[in-house]
Amino acid sequence: MEEHIFQVGPIRPPSEANSLLLRVTENCPWNKCKFCMLYKNSQFHTRLVAEIIHDVDVMAEYRDRILTHFDGVNYNMGSLQNEYINLDTDAERMCYQMVFTWLTEGNRQAIFLQDANTMVLKAEWLAEIITHIRKRFPEIERITSYGRADSLSRITKENMKLLADAGLNRVHSGFESGSDRVLDLIQKGTTQEQEIIGGCNVRDAGIELSIYFMPGVGGKALAEENAIETAKVINLVNPDFVRLRTFVLRTGSLMEDLQKTGAYQVQTDMEKLLEIRNLIAHVDPTKASGMLKSDHIINLLQEIEGKFDTDIPNMLEYIDTFLALPEQQQKEYQLARRMGFPLDWRFLYRMNEADRKRVSDLAKNTVSKNEWEALLHRFTDRYI
Repeated sequence: MEEHIFQVGPIRPPSEANSLLLRVTENCPWNKCKFCMLYKNSQFHTRLVAEIIHDVDVMAEYRDRILTHFDGVNYNMGSLQNEYINLDTDAERMCYQMVFTWLTEGNRQAIFLQDANTMVLKAEWLAEIITHIRKRFPEIERITSYGRADSLSRITKENMKLLADAGLNRVHSGFESGSDRVLDLIQKGTTQEQEIIGGCNVRDAGIELSIYFMPGVGGKALAEENAIETAKVINLVNPDFVRLRTFVLRTGSLMEDLQKTGAYQVQTDMEKLLEIRNLIAHVDPTKASGMLKSDHIINLLQEIEGKFDTDIPNMLEYIDTFLALPEQQQKEYQLARRMGFPLDWRFLYRMNEADRKRVSDLAKNTVSKNEWEALLHRFTDRYI
């Protein structure tokens, strides 16, 4: 008997945490970035359109079955549990659970197309998939996808418009940096020119563009260039969102090899924050009107957020206020944040007394700068 299941990939943007996930391609077609180890042991594959359409149909079937237990206000949990238990396999139960969670706790108007670079698929194939999603899920308001800058730069304006007309609403793209030297260092496989061309292609088609910037990924030597050249790209492309993903040199990543040869020197936690400030200061509010987001646990100050055309002074003031704090207070917040405590230094008082004392003592007694950065890294190393 054929299982009623659908595939789900390993990752999605944090902003798509509540979206339904549909796997269109498997793994990453580039897979050479030195900072990313997610797909290193996996081969890239494009899935057949028929397979993907089948997955969409299975998702829709589970949605329909689940909604038969909904009276418009509440779900009949007893009958839902009975149907769940009587599914044939664990894989089917997992898929059923995912759709139920999406319906009850997620964003019922959003679906994200996985894996790392769905935009590498032929435009007519991807348009067919998106059209089928719109047919089976008319309630969906937002369909989004990852797309590498080099792939976006190769898609013709006509094909990008085809995807927009089919119903693609947003593309997430890991630009990481606007500096060609940084992009070469991390072996990103793209250029500033491709970022600009690809980004403008997306925006000109009427599709939202969400790009990612990695403060710290260029190391100490390229810190200023990383910020300024990325700001240049932002000014020329005007993406709808710029999302901060502070770089952490992950244990076991290929970036460690660069560090060992001396080709890369890691920035401190505070130096990465200064790089973020430098980026914001070089964005032209008359050219960029999108939103800066710090929506990842890896970022030190998650409250840095605002529109480039109106909020740059406020964002800089927020950073400068933190930079003006006494060193001990800065360290206490850094450590608390890296340990998963408050999002904002102004809320440190909300920690219970024992945790606050532990953080305060560690911050006070870790005098060596190398030991301090190593302590912070032990916590950040666990995050993707």
